[in-house]
Amino acid sequence: MCHGWINIDKPVGISSAQAVNQVKKIFNIKKAGHIGTLDPVASGVLPIALGEATKTIPYLSCNLKAYNFTVQWGEQRSTDDVCGEIIKISAVKPEYNQINYLTKNFIGEIVQTPPLFSAIKINGIRSYKLARSGQNVDIKPRLVRIHDLKVLFIDAVNNSAEFFMLCGSGVYVRSVARDMGIALNCFGYVTKLRRVMVGNFKENGSVQITQLTANCEISSITSILYEMSGIEISEEDAKKIGNGKKIRLNNLYNLKNYDICYVTIGELPVAICSFICGYIQPMRVFNF
Repeated sequence: MCHGWINIDKPVGISSAQAVNQVKKIFNIKKAGHIGTLDPVASGVLPIALGEATKTIPYLSCNLKAYNFTVQWGEQRSTDDVCGEIIKISAVKPEYNQINYLTKNFIGEIVQTPPLFSAIKINGIRSYKLARSGQNVDIKPRLVRIHDLKVLFIDAVNNSAEFFMLCGSGVYVRSVARDMGIALNCFGYVTKLRRVMVGNFKENGSVQITQLTANCEISSITSILYEMSGIEISEEDAKKIGNGKKIRLNNLYNLKNYDICYVTIGELPVAICSFICGYIQPMRVFNF
């Protein structure tokens, strides 16, 4: 069975869950999961964990994400992308200087309201399900961080603009397009969206699903744990960890109380652990 990570270039037209299912069939595995959901109309980097690597997903931040996207001015749509119904129109055509100046207002910590058609849960129900059924959806604004937002190209003929954005987790590109359109008094929605980076997973290292085979090389489980300390332990201690017992650590790694780390025997990962009062306590044990 395969255990590790693969950097998929998700195509337009399928959901992230469908992409995962296709990968599971190719590798003939039962367990797989992904980081960072992409809508069916979006393409790009989708990191997928295979087998025991799925146990690391809750401990990963992958806060930095990057996108290239195109905004069509002149309309606001119910979904803030090409799939929605037109709800507002405008004849205003913003110029480059206006758009470029506006982007500065979206850099830093900003308040953003996610789209009505999103996967955010409201009283346990996905927002898009409520919106599709015609119910009133009350999504609360939240603080998010955008590190960079740049104008790449202005298409004056078609009244659209292309952007690059570097941001933290939880940022909705569709909301950025919607809010820029409102600020410019011209409205706007996303017509093209491509994710080019999730943490250390980059576009130039991704592979298309159609190119995948069961013999494709995958990254190791620990390759994505770059924010954690890796600690090599003995086989004796590994058995204790495997049985759910804690072990004493000579803290040469200068871990602080409640730091998360991972332990290995050589290059073989054993568990994700927490360091508590001089001891390593297993949180998720890998089964090989």
